[in-house]
Amino acid sequence: MGLGDNYIKPDGTISLPICLGTSDAKKSVMADFVVLGDSTSYNIILGRKTINELSAVICTKFLTMKFITDMETVGSIRRDLEAAVVCDNASLSLRKESKKTAGVFLADLDIRMEDKPRPEPEGDIEKFQIGKSAHQFTFVNRNLSHELKGPLMEVVRENRDLFAWTPSDMLGLDPEVMSHRLAVKPDAKPVAQQRKKMSQEMADEFAKQTAGLLEAGFIKELEYSTWLSNVVLVKKASGRWRMCVDYSNLNKACLKDSFPSPTSTP
Repeated sequence: MGLGDNYIKPDGTISLPICLGTSDAKKSVMADFVVLGDSTSYNIILGRKTINELSAVICTKFLTMKFITDMETVGSIRRDLEAAVVCDNASLSLRKESKKTAGVFLADLDIRMEDKPRPEPEGDIEKFQIGKSAHQFTFVNRNLSHELKGPLMEVVRENRDLFAWTPSDMLGLDPEVMSHRLAVKPDAKPVAQQRKKMSQEMADEFAKQTAGLLEAGFIKELEYSTWLSNVVLVKKASGRWRMCVDYSNLNKACLKDSFPSPTSTP
């Protein structure tokens, strides 16, 4: 995705040495860049991988980046506020122009949107069963040679435990591997959201989806008579319902984190 919200086909990738700081307070690493032919006021954008390799911490409020230098000291890079504002305004102008002049289309990354075209296997395909039940199957290209098709199907069958045929087959993650903790403000107070009424159609859909989540073990029933977040049903373009939770009050009660760490602290 380009900075103008339009899909851009990358021209390729390139690995370049980069250096932060000067003299003894510097850090040098090799960085992989994706080359894009887009109109933007930014020449280079550092991704999370490179920032982690630099052991860098960024504070947008003070426009400062601190990093561990090659000498194991702490180096700093500071940006001029006026230059940052000019760069940001230029980026916004280019973004508006790209929407007006270019043939822009938005790339929907939500795989749950069923009205969008999905990738389909190419060529003449045939179905073959993986598991014990008839509904546990996948497809393979019919025109593959026997030397390739046979071992491929055998590998898939040997790893059938990696497939999830129903939501209950998704075992989830061990809390010892990864957990999520809400950074709630110490002075936050509980909020009782006003109960929202829903039509019979929405109530039936809510009961159906909740039963599926309970059966899969994704949620469990708890008794909270007052403090809760309302469930909201949103109709998708395909006509089906998507069940969401109104976490607006919870978001306000949590500390804002513009740069979350790759893993959450248990």
